[in-house]
Amino acid sequence: MANITVRYPIGIQSFEKLRQLGYLYVDKTELIYNLVNSSNCVFLSRPRRFGKSLLLSTIQAYFEGKKELFMGLAMERLESEWTVHPVLTLSLATFHAAEDDSLEDILGNQFLEWERLYDVPVETQNLSVRFRNIIKAAYKATGQTVVILIDEYDNPLIETMHDPERSEAHRLLLKSIYVNIKDLDQYIRFTMLTGVSRFSKMTIFSGLNNLRDISLDDRYATICGITEEELRSDFCQGIENLARKRGTDYEGAIGLLKANYDGYHFTSECPDIYNPFSLLWAIDEGKIGAYWFQSGTPEFLIRRIQNGGGFLPEMFQETVEGRTLSASDISRTKPVALLYQTGYLTIKGYEDYDLYHLGIPNLEVRKGLFDNLAEHYMADDDGAISKHVREVRRLLEERKIDEAMERLRSFMAGIPYEFAEKAVELHYENNLFIIFMLIGVDARPEWHTSDGRIDMLLSMRNYIYIIELKRDGTPEEALEQIRKKDYARQFAGDPRPIIDLSITFSTDTRNITAWLARQEN
Repeated sequence: MANITVRYPIGIQSFEKLRQLGYLYVDKTELIYNLVNSSNCVFLSRPRRFGKSLLLSTIQAYFEGKKELFMGLAMERLESEWTVHPVLTLSLATFHAAEDDSLEDILGNQFLEWERLYDVPVETQNLSVRFRNIIKAAYKATGQTVVILIDEYDNPLIETMHDPERSEAHRLLLKSIYVNIKDLDQYIRFTMLTGVSRFSKMTIFSGLNNLRDISLDDRYATICGITEEELRSDFCQGIENLARKRGTDYEGAIGLLKANYDGYHFTSECPDIYNPFSLLWAIDEGKIGAYWFQSGTPEFLIRRIQNGGGFLPEMFQETVEGRTLSASDISRTKPVALLYQTGYLTIKGYEDYDLYHLGIPNLEVRKGLFDNLAEHYMADDDGAISKHVREVRRLLEERKIDEAMERLRSFMAGIPYEFAEKAVELHYENNLFIIFMLIGVDARPEWHTSDGRIDMLLSMRNYIYIIELKRDGTPEEALEQIRKKDYARQFAGDPRPIIDLSITFSTDTRNITAWLARQEN
């Protein structure tokens, strides 16, 4: 008998639809069962397109008693009662500031549906009072406690971060609604809110002292996303198809997926997590692409990075305390908290005393992020930047270092600096860093060794470049630093030649002034 073709749920966020139409579902129901039977009010932060909506849809089906949808899943053996509860599901993902959407209209229209369903008379336009009346009416009509599921609760706040007055109005409105979750606790069985960021209890979750943040809880680290074990058990057919199309074997295909879409960690003990959105697209289409970035890059994120005024290499490889990862009010926190919460940084290591080492998760994120940064920092179109980057990469692969540096110097000379204000040197260094991050197949800034830090490591197909940058110095000084620190020692087992490359630049001309290259023995 021929193998049944697996159907991958591209863009499907409804658990019911997914199960009824026979799409692949990676079973998360044991985690869901444990969560809903051990908690009353929870919050989960995960990046966009990471399966939060499908998670809430699955929880909704469970509380609606749709046992038939869970056949063959862990939930079928775990649950015996299947009590039906009224479920109020609200998604704020549809709010778009650029389209002048009204948060009041979105809430009002959803509330009206519930009011009709539970026969609630609309005696006021006050949204908080209406929500309170709906919860009570749902409980009275069914005799069962209510389940409240709110998806992308913070989207109206993030969308209007650039407009403080409008954002504050949204904050106050949402705060007035969410306070009912605490006040009406006796009518509520379970509440879950999902979003990208965690706004503090004082600003939006005022009084919700029973809210449990599971974003950094090891027990639920894999409740969204795909683990390596799940990839190998559930995606065999797709991996084989990808291997055929890419002319590699099964493990080679997994290696491609791992390099591009894996690498997320959401707790100190979290296994590697694949981005489910990109993974599903790559498996379904049989090719590697920048699917997550093609689905949209938040403009506010790029603005926050640029306005942060910091040195980019330090921003993208930083050690922070755990409280930074769940920082509230991301409009006021350092960009690193926002980068983590939105999925552009992830946990790479953990130390005692609640210290987390952060880094970029994978190749898809690195390329997409720095493509976007290049356009903003260099005030140039993506096509022109990509052309220069491709040419410099080719020259370095062919060890035509002088030509590569001349090309890079010519390109840098055309970048405008008038908007850099006082931090001209920092702006220049950030531009150079962005270019190197785009050049390298595997580019690692501020690479730590036992003796110090390499400014930039470029791991390419034919060579490994150890790069030392020197401001207003000489290339001889920079090259001597590489020699003294013996940075090349850690690559002794690599068959590729190792090239030490020292580059100096001038704060007066704001460009590369000289360079020296030397191959290690």
